[in-house]
Amino acid sequence: MSIEKERISTAQLVILGLFTFIGDMALVYPAAMTSEAHQDAWIAALISIPPGIALVFLFVIVANISPNQNIIEISQQVLGKWLGSAVGGYYLFFFIIAASTYVREIEDFMCTQIYEGTPGGVIRFMSIVLLVYGLRLGLETVGRAAQVFFPLFALFLVALMVLLFPQVRLDRVYPMLTTPLPDMLHSIMIGVFYPFGEICVFFMIYPYTRKNSKINRDIFIALCIGSVGLNLILFLSLTVLGVYFSEHNFYAAYTLAQKINIANFLQRLEALMATAWIITTYFKTALYFYAFVLGTAQIFKLKSHRPLIFPVAFLIYGLSQLISKDIIFYVKEIPPYWVDWNLTYSLALPLVILVVYKVRQRAAAS
Repeated sequence: MSIEKERISTAQLVILGLFTFIGDMALVYPAAMTSEAHQDAWIAALISIPPGIALVFLFVIVANISPNQNIIEISQQVLGKWLGSAVGGYYLFFFIIAASTYVREIEDFMCTQIYEGTPGGVIRFMSIVLLVYGLRLGLETVGRAAQVFFPLFALFLVALMVLLFPQVRLDRVYPMLTTPLPDMLHSIMIGVFYPFGEICVFFMIYPYTRKNSKINRDIFIALCIGSVGLNLILFLSLTVLGVYFSEHNFYAAYTLAQKINIANFLQRLEALMATAWIITTYFKTALYFYAFVLGTAQIFKLKSHRPLIFPVAFLIYGLSQLISKDIIFYVKEIPPYWVDWNLTYSLALPLVILVVYKVRQRAAAS
């Protein structure tokens, strides 16, 4: 019997998925994509959409092996107790490192762009207090809060895009198709496994959703909306800021918001961009935090995951400091390896689970 009794609606699942998809990518996606593809980054981003959507539907197929079980339980059922527990533990390690990384991203952004004189530990502490508060209220409350914040997030994002279009200069993306094939392929991998691959956290959320008959359609629509949003941010970054600035400014989207100036009256709207980014990153971090806490409780056969929330909060506080010595290390050293890590959790392991399941199914049938 599952230790999680709360349930979220399909609409809440889709909104949480959209927040997770955009999440921290809203700010860092332009820099990640242009680092190798340069002015062809928008082309690589468009090419990455179909395989990215296919990747998410691989998650759905694996999750539907046993719709009422999460990836920890499915791994144990398909791969056996010991190997399945090892795979589950591997996912848990990813969840805790990812949650710590997103907390660190919030700290670095706030301390370098907004509250420059504030100690990072204070920002981290405030972020974790809010995360603990949300998780203590439960998964259903987090889902409802996402519904409340979604219109605000959508308004901020649409306003950013519409107000920047007068500054678009298409000549900044020329010449096109000059990127070497290996660099283009690596950029496509970034476009697939960064935003799409990190939705693997929904392996831990999907079983606790009140599913309706249109859930696959809703997931597809949400992915398309998220893809359009991220690609528009990337395109605006290239055509408003230029290739060099998009590549070398880690928070290019925030700088984009600073560029808004309508008749010298409507300007300095970067706080709206920061608010939209913090909203999405909060929910993304909360889901990874929840996934680790719930999965740990299941691995160790606990009756409830709630007693683990406070100890894990302290663990995340410490790990978010240890994960990177400074923002330069975080920007330059972590991203190249993170793509490979995402590939492992979002493609390699789900494929292994699916193949083993199909083989065992055929063996049982014969």
